[in-house]
Amino acid sequence: MNPQPIKGKLPILISLLILVLAFMWLVGRCSRDNENTIVQQFQRPGNDTLSVAIELSPTSYAFVGDSATGFDYEILKAISRQHNLPIKFQPFAPLDYALSGLRSGDFDVVVANIPAASDLKKEFNLTNDIFIDRQVLVRLKTDSLKTNTHPALMELLGDTVWISSSSPFRERLSNLSQELGDTIYIMSEPEYNSEHLVLLTALGEIKQAVVNESVAKKLSADYPNIDISIPVSMTQFQPWIVSKSRKALRDSLNSWIEEYKTTPEYQKLVEKYIGN
Repeated sequence: MNPQPIKGKLPILISLLILVLAFMWLVGRCSRDNENTIVQQFQRPGNDTLSVAIELSPTSYAFVGDSATGFDYEILKAISRQHNLPIKFQPFAPLDYALSGLRSGDFDVVVANIPAASDLKKEFNLTNDIFIDRQVLVRLKTDSLKTNTHPALMELLGDTVWISSSSPFRERLSNLSQELGDTIYIMSEPEYNSEHLVLLTALGEIKQAVVNESVAKKLSADYPNIDISIPVSMTQFQPWIVSKSRKALRDSLNSWIEEYKTTPEYQKLVEKYIGN
């Protein structure tokens, strides 16, 4: 089996989505303060400012009207206020872009909807978990065997599943393929993040994708034709990513994260964005 790249309406859809996101960044930039700015053409900030690449997603970073929101974004804003730490945010979609910037030193921290997989641990420092999530299969409800019946994961054998590029989900699907004794074909494109893949599944451009459950839940309200009820993994820790050379920064972030997780504000954010 040779999976082919997506054709049809995809280039138009992605182009429109990029234009919309660019417009939202420009609108939101007007309402941000100087210490927590959203930059269009990224330039490495001074040493006293934390450079954070943050994924555009319903849980990490998004816009409601002209205001930036998001679980990770609001936690970072709180840490910034509590510890007098200026932050420069760079929103991104392709994970490859963010990890490349982390390797080159443009970014201090990468925030994305990805679990603490072993491949990431080999190359980067990971913080303590920000929250716990799991991966789910996203497909059209019409592709299910029956209404409200979960298709067995055995159905993935010999079939194609989409994931975001550089995602640790590849490791989970490869392990699942070995467990089930047959091939699962994995497809990805550098420019597609989890939100893109859910949209493409809902439009019927791709058959199925694997994304974090928290992202799928947020988007399912806008795309009621998708089924997100099939877990692909057990619950997993969701960290932030730091360069191997920045152990002191990782340790500071761990301290601040654990401090913030004891507050009522953190629990309110979990209820608002994660729903666990």
